[in-house]
Amino acid sequence: MKIIIAPDKFKGSLTSVEVCRAITEGITQKNKNAEVLHFPMADGGDGFNSVLQHYFHTTPVLVNTVDPLQRPMQASYQWNEHDRIAIIEMATASGLVLLKENERNPLLTSTYGTGLLIRHALERGADRVILGLGGSATNDAGIGILFALGFHFIDETGEELLPVGESLLKIDRIIPPVSLPLVRIEIAADVENPLYGTNGAAYVYGPQKGADPAMVAQLDRGLRNISAVIEKQFGKQIAGFPGAGAAGGIAAGLSAFFEVEMKKGVELVLQANGLEKELNNANLVITGEGKIDGQSGLGKVVGTMAALARKYKIPCIAFCGILEADNDEITDMGLASVYPLEAKGLSLEESMAKAYPLLVAKTIVAMENMQP
Repeated sequence: MKIIIAPDKFKGSLTSVEVCRAITEGITQKNKNAEVLHFPMADGGDGFNSVLQHYFHTTPVLVNTVDPLQRPMQASYQWNEHDRIAIIEMATASGLVLLKENERNPLLTSTYGTGLLIRHALERGADRVILGLGGSATNDAGIGILFALGFHFIDETGEELLPVGESLLKIDRIIPPVSLPLVRIEIAADVENPLYGTNGAAYVYGPQKGADPAMVAQLDRGLRNISAVIEKQFGKQIAGFPGAGAAGGIAAGLSAFFEVEMKKGVELVLQANGLEKELNNANLVITGEGKIDGQSGLGKVVGTMAALARKYKIPCIAFCGILEADNDEITDMGLASVYPLEAKGLSLEESMAKAYPLLVAKTIVAMENMQP
């Protein structure tokens, strides 16, 4: 029996590698002869960097940079010397996790720290940058990144602006560097929001980054302004493509000046790991994530793996910490069954702390249920 294990992380408890290991323990207790292949997965969010590291055989590079409020810190990115690939997770230098709740204010935060990581990689000779956008604290349309790469943003009085969210509304013109590096930037993002408007970056994601309604409206006007400035000055339309509003509009801002390709995070991982070619003669696909709900089928790991399994006519089961999908949603995703780890008598915190043994035990139950 050939089994493909391809889960996302269980956020707050297990990495995707640990999930693979726990499921394998459960399988081998019931079927020692099973051929089990591990494919740790991720979408474009937290943990994306470490999963791609697994497949690209990268090494970490530690860099002096700044956090979203431009306080000095160190952060790392992953580097493949042979292929000149840098893998950068935005959350490491520009993430919400770096701020206390009372520090969250997308008018004042900047992607400059992420830009310093990109600049460092370009100085090493990177010709391909993979940028994971999940968990950002910013809404600056990428002007912080661009500032780190030599761009300057000028208001109508000729004064230079700081590369923060509140500056977007004041930008009158942009001064690019004398020359731009030839680099391909692949952006891993699992959202398709445009740059501005009620479904854009500020209105949809601004509140979780600390923006009140007045800030949201100001940020949205700022995103409209920089879009208009770029179109007038450089002849580029940046606002409407799917994903332009991801991570506060980073994809939009970068696309004006660099070769940018938007990809689903899970799509990038699948391209890197070669999983699909192993499905031709597989008997079972096992996936999972911390919470399975009605959104899990929309570009997430679980929905993607279920769709691939269906394509090859292979049954697919899933494990999760919390199950919030109903039977119809589970069926629509293409899952044969879902096994939540919730255990009687345990609080959510206790279940998360014991996720590894609970997952081993649930896998044993799943294997028993599959036996004729």
